[in-house]
Amino acid sequence: MEFKDFIEEVERHIKEYLPEEWKNEEVSVRQQLKNNGIQLYGMSIRIPGSDLTPQIYLDNAYQSYSRGVSMEEILKKLAEQYLESVEAAPKFGIHKFDYENLKDSLFMCAINADKNRELLSSVPHQIVEDLAVVYRYLIEEDGGVFGTLLVNNDHLKLWNIDAEMLHEQAEKSMKQLMPYEFHSMDYVIADMMGCPIEESQLSMENSFLFVLSNSKKWQGASYMFCPDVLESVSKELGGNYLILPSSIHELVLIREEKERGIEDLKDIVCDINQSQVDEEERLSNEVYRYDAETGSISMVSDGEMQQGMHLEM
Repeated sequence: MEFKDFIEEVERHIKEYLPEEWKNEEVSVRQQLKNNGIQLYGMSIRIPGSDLTPQIYLDNAYQSYSRGVSMEEILKKLAEQYLESVEAAPKFGIHKFDYENLKDSLFMCAINADKNRELLSSVPHQIVEDLAVVYRYLIEEDGGVFGTLLVNNDHLKLWNIDAEMLHEQAEKSMKQLMPYEFHSMDYVIADMMGCPIEESQLSMENSFLFVLSNSKKWQGASYMFCPDVLESVSKELGGNYLILPSSIHELVLIREEKERGIEDLKDIVCDINQSQVDEEERLSNEVYRYDAETGSISMVSDGEMQQGMHLEM
C-alpha cells in the first residue's frame, strides 16, 4: 500500500477505534512543516465539545505498516496515541491568548536559516550568519512533558508588539524557564553514565572540550545568541573560543588555539551531523568563533575569519 492510500485508509477507519462521541468529528490529515524543511503528515481530530484539536504524526505508523504490522494494529495504536494526547490536552490548559498571559513562557530556538526559508517567511526571526533565531512559547509542563507553539507573524499583530520586543522578552523568560548550563565534556559524559563527578575550577582549566546547553537539554543551542551568557563562558575559558554546533540542543566549545585547523573541525561537525544527529535536529556544518574583545560571533574558515556578526530583523 502506498503512503497516499495508507493515509486515506486511516482517515476512513480511525473513528471505528475511537469512542462513540467522536463519530461526527472530522478527521484531517495535513502536511506539517518541521525544522530543516522536513515535511511530516499530522492527523488531527477535534475533541468533541472543545476547540482543541490534538495532532499525531503518521509517518512512523506507515513505516511500521511497511514492516508488516497489520492495518488493524496500526489503527488501534493510533487511536491509543490520540486518546493519550486528548488526556494530556487539559493539562496544557486553555489560556487567554494575550501577550501578558504568554510572555513569560516565550523562549528562543536556533535553526538553520537556509534549510528553513519557507518557515521563516511566516514567522518573526533574526538572521545571524547562516543561522536564524525563531520563537516559541511553552504551553505547560507536567512531569517533564510539555507542549510548545511556534510564534508566527499573526501573533505579533494580535499582541501589538514588534519583533525586537519579542526577542528581548523571549531571551529574558528563557533564562527563567531553561537556565543555561556550561560544563566540561568529562562532566557531561560522567553525568550521562550515571556517575557524575565533581567539577572543580581545576578540572575546567584542564579540560579540552566543553558543552553549552540548558537545564532541559532541549533547544540549548539558542544560548549562542545571548551575549551575556557568551561573555560569562569566555571568562571561564579565558578568552576567545570556537563553537561547534552539535545540534539544536547543545553546543560544543573549544578554547581557541592558532595551530588548530578549522577544516578538521568542520569535518568533525559534518561527520557527527551525518552519523549521530537526526536530520530534524541538525543546526549547521559550520564552525564559529567568539571574539572576547568585541563580544561577536562569526563563522570561521581555515586561514581566515569573517568579521563580526551580521544581524538583520
